[in-house]
Amino acid sequence: MEKTYIDSVNETPREAVMRLYGAIGPRVDGDYFAQELASLDRGDFDMIHIRMNSPGGNVFQGMSIVSAILSMNTPVCVHIDGIAASMAAVVAVAADRVCMMDFAKMMIHDPYFTGESGKATSPKQKKALARLTDMLRQVLVRRGKDEATMAKLMREETWFSAAEALDAGLCDEITSSARNEFMSLDPMQLVAAVDAEYQTNNREQMEKINLSAEAIVALGSKSSQMDEAAVSAAIVAAVAAKDEEIASLKAAKETAEAEIARIRKEKEDAVVAEAVSFADALVKAGKISADARDAAVETFKANPENARKIFGSVPERTKLSSLAGTQGGDASKYAAKSWDELDRAGLLAELKANHPDLYEKKYKEMAASLHICRG
Repeated sequence: MEKTYIDSVNETPREAVMRLYGAIGPRVDGDYFAQELASLDRGDFDMIHIRMNSPGGNVFQGMSIVSAILSMNTPVCVHIDGIAASMAAVVAVAADRVCMMDFAKMMIHDPYFTGESGKATSPKQKKALARLTDMLRQVLVRRGKDEATMAKLMREETWFSAAEALDAGLCDEITSSARNEFMSLDPMQLVAAVDAEYQTNNREQMEKINLSAEAIVALGSKSSQMDEAAVSAAIVAAVAAKDEEIASLKAAKETAEAEIARIRKEKEDAVVAEAVSFADALVKAGKISADARDAAVETFKANPENARKIFGSVPERTKLSSLAGTQGGDASKYAAKSWDELDRAGLLAELKANHPDLYEKKYKEMAASLHICRG
């Protein structure tokens, strides 16, 4: 078996070192790692060390490593060099001993499925998640926390500094360092910086590190040789520069989104203004009553073209509420006639129903001619 994750094996002291750097699954084959770990458990070593810097990863591959650790006869000590988050944290606490660098961080949370954005979790997936959550929680409670407390910490996605992890019983020892530049890094920056430093040190185990031309350009150095401190400082500077670039892109994205929102709002306001103008014109033309104005506005906002078709078919000076009824007739045919003429023509009732004001006027004219008062 090719031992891709075993860094070193020593006869004096009888110890082996493995390295779990990167996401479990995409970068670290958890099943293969577990096989390599098990291959070291043959009585040849008194201690197996696992150097860890991982943001987590695939739960099932991670559980392969956890199972291997829990079945080991040889003690296992995990050294968290940077980050042990998510599934990596579960792997870490499964060990017999956990040591953290003073700048290291640990995070625990409930597992979740990754898949299509916005796609609801199926009942089968929910059931599987519940089982996985319980399984991971059982591993974590081995460190002394009660199950209810651990469930709360996982549910809330809790980050621990080295000191906080020690207080919580999730680690046994804190290793002091002089790496103050790592203290202020956020988790993803820390993962990248620790990994980059390991890759650099792994290429050259010398006080002077010969860097390739590409690396020199990437780190902004004009020298072909840099000592360890200079490389570390250059890496941190490169990470900081990348963060500035990301921040700039984020700001540009937010500006673009704000502009899109402004344009969208202007369009919406324009539609509302056009809808109000459209409805007011309908009222003015007598096509709808004033009470129907708001409904016409909403109809236009929902579908302007459809609203124009609907209301365009209504004759002017005709209210929609009266389309099913009859018109009252032209008042001119009553105005030219006297009360008596209207009476003889049998039009008084029609006049009173359709033109009450004109009826009142004709009545007063008739009463005045008879010198009587209405009473």
